[in-house]
Amino acid sequence: AWYSLTTTLFQAVQSDVFLSDCKSFFHDAASFIQTFIGWTIAAGHSAAQISTKIPNAFIAGIIYWLLLILVVGICVAGTGILVILIEIKVIELYKKNCWDFITLLMILTSAAVIIYFGESIKKTLSVNLLLLFVLSQGVYVGLRCYLKNQLNTKLY
Repeated sequence: AWYSLTTTLFQAVQSDVFLSDCKSFFHDAASFIQTFIGWTIAAGHSAAQISTKIPNAFIAGIIYWLLLILVVGICVAGTGILVILIEIKVIELYKKNCWDFITLLMILTSAAVIIYFGESIKKTLSVNLLLLFVLSQGVYVGLRCYLKNQLNTKLY
């Protein structure tokens, strides 16, 4: 297992296609986060416009910044809590249904296939290789959960 893991990782480092897809994947994720934060700040500015109804400029400024910070804080904290709760549920599901040697083999095999045949996959499908790996793991976990539930509910 260690040998296959290390050779797969070394091959990934040498694969220009896989490395460019990894950079692209994380760049797109960062871009999405920046866009989300921009939307949140715009929503905060919109909500803070209520302060323009206050005739006293000093109090209006304080109310503006308090509302802006409150709206942005609630949006960012709410999203962060939601992401953490989803991550906790996924980890629990993974540990409950997929924490075994078969999963290790599946991870190594799918990573090796995606890394070694990355150029051929990119020629056939226009998909990010890292995203393809994550999606294949999601499909695998979904199938394992479904099969485990089906086998447990059958009366023999």
